[in-house]
Amino acid sequence: MKKEELWKEYKRKDTREEKDEYLASLSDKDFYNMMTLPIGNIARTYLTGFRKVKQSANLNKFIIHIPHASLDILPGFKKRLTVSYSDFQRENKFISDYLVDRFVPENFNNIVKFEYSRMFCDVERYLDNSKEEMSKYGMGVMYTKDSNGKVFVNREKDEEWIINLYKSHHEKLDNMVAEVLEKKGKCFIIDLHSFSDEFVDKMFNKKNNPDICLGINKSNYDKELVLRTISHFKKHGYSVRINYPYSGSIISNRFPDVNSMMIEINKRVYLKDLKNYNKFYNCMMEYYKLLKRIK
Repeated sequence: MKKEELWKEYKRKDTREEKDEYLASLSDKDFYNMMTLPIGNIARTYLTGFRKVKQSANLNKFIIHIPHASLDILPGFKKRLTVSYSDFQRENKFISDYLVDRFVPENFNNIVKFEYSRMFCDVERYLDNSKEEMSKYGMGVMYTKDSNGKVFVNREKDEEWIINLYKSHHEKLDNMVAEVLEKKGKCFIIDLHSFSDEFVDKMFNKKNNPDICLGINKSNYDKELVLRTISHFKKHGYSVRINYPYSGSIISNRFPDVNSMMIEINKRVYLKDLKNYNKFYNCMMEYYKLLKRIK
């Protein structure tokens, strides 16, 4: 069915229970098509809850992937900066997923966090620049330019060992997925990020951004997880859209069929002031309780 037909059928349902039943009954293909309507109807307007709660399962089936939260670089890299260190750190903080690692419980078992700044090595870019859209901006695996298009570092000696660092990170993710699958029989990856309105407007000319962007791929997402995640954030007063302004989610190289969903948090949600930070922190802690109920 076409997206518009799916949406019309959804609106014909009278009660919340009927709407939820309809969403749960869709094939994965139809569900994906419906959730990626350009106007984001369900995510922003109607969906308030998914009541088909499945008990069992626990957090040990989940891996939290945090690729862009670190601000760290190596001393040798610092020496080759072609801008002042203060200017570099200002940009570093601007384009990093600043503080998102704070939104994971301290005792969470399965975390794969990249230890260095994305400006040093971006582990969520394609190694092959011909496949990487951001390489044309000097922002491939090894950044050479900042978000203003200014060259900030001499990269002559980086390639071989940066590639090894990149591959090591993905191997770490693959190994953790293998371990979870062996122990639990099923695995979910939560790809945790943040973004700013200023950055996506500057780089992609995208406006009217939501508080929360959920990124899903066509082939490896879990419908219940997506629905319950939308419901959770909307319940806490946050707007949600699917695959806007970013789309997709990290895929394990060795286990490409493992469920994966990206959560992109708009920085305005938590960096405005301490009150908003604490509100969102509490929302995220409640979210992990929800994950325990995903089968």
